[in-house]
Amino acid sequence: MKAHSLEIIRQEDIKLTPELILILTPITFIVGNWYLSALFILSAFAFMMLRYFTFKDHEIKFSNMIPWSLMLLWGIYVCYITPDPVKAVKYYTGTMLLPFFIYILFNNLRLNEKVLTKFFDAMLISGTVIGMYSVYTYIIFNMRSDMRVPSFWNDFNIVSAYMMILFMFNLSFLLKNDNRKKKVFYLFTITFILLGIYLTKTRGVWLAIIFSIAVFFIRKPKIIVPSLLLIGIIILLFYNIVEERVLSVINFEQDNSSLGRLQAWYSTILMIIEKPLLGYGFDTYYLHKYDVMAYYIVEVPHPHNTYLRAIQEMGLIGAVIYLYLFFKAAVYSFKFGGKKSDPVYSKYFDGLQLSFVGLIVAFNFEPYMSLFGVITIVIWILISLTFRLSQSSQSAIISSN
Repeated sequence: MKAHSLEIIRQEDIKLTPELILILTPITFIVGNWYLSALFILSAFAFMMLRYFTFKDHEIKFSNMIPWSLMLLWGIYVCYITPDPVKAVKYYTGTMLLPFFIYILFNNLRLNEKVLTKFFDAMLISGTVIGMYSVYTYIIFNMRSDMRVPSFWNDFNIVSAYMMILFMFNLSFLLKNDNRKKKVFYLFTITFILLGIYLTKTRGVWLAIIFSIAVFFIRKPKIIVPSLLLIGIIILLFYNIVEERVLSVINFEQDNSSLGRLQAWYSTILMIIEKPLLGYGFDTYYLHKYDVMAYYIVEVPHPHNTYLRAIQEMGLIGAVIYLYLFFKAAVYSFKFGGKKSDPVYSKYFDGLQLSFVGLIVAFNFEPYMSLFGVITIVIWILISLTFRLSQSSQSAIISSN
């Protein structure tokens, strides 16, 4: 069934609502704690269902139920073949069940321009705080060019992907906004978000940003000017960091990190060849890696690739089912975002398009959709929002306050 269009929030709803909880959720992303962010998501879902059963003032809608049913059922099978039952439940909850609740939540919330603006403003603020703390850490450690900074998060590769998504939307909002105060806000936030990205020194995310901007430039040439200006300033300020990472790519055969990633990819492919369709279970790479390769240059706990990890854990069948909605949402972001629609939709679709293109590239370097973590929550929020906006755009019903 198709999701209903964006709805107007009434005056009597201005209290503790699921929309308000959703707006506050990005603040939890600052610390990168999956449990805290999941608690806010589930609270918003619970309040939405409570409102429905109490007032029954609107119908709960569902869509894409066939792929969701297949994913949840296949996930139970993957849990069954996972040796560690506790780990199986965690991964199933974080990568499948919670995304399902996120999808239903976005499918049925009373969204309008005001709610979406506050939600993304909260996301940009979270990214700004993360970036500011990264800069602070970089300074107190005497600005060492060999240091990678993950800010409050535990993993610089994962936080870098989150900041990349924020950069994409920040750039879109900056280009599409005519309000001077808002432009100052977007310039301020994008500066620290970019600083945070650079200080993680994550080459895969850097490449993803360059590639997505290049693709987007074909459709909207004016994006190249502010992008090059912002990136150019950061490169000048942190030239040593950029030079060090570029040289690590040029001298690929001397970089242990790069060679270790190649080994992770190759060993995962060898595992997949042995069991291509049904997989090994959640987070089982480390259990089998020495079965296919005796020596590793660096210790690799996972395949360092979203696509390969999905196939290794869930089999080719499960990976296709799991990634289906991601790629469908990516297609929808271009299909409906490409139309001459209301600016309310346009700026979000631009951010979604940039994010999906960037993620498709970044997925080759880290397992961003295979973790029970904040980045998985954020990616499923993008997927869910894309379907909601696509349905609203398709029906040509636009609501604003």
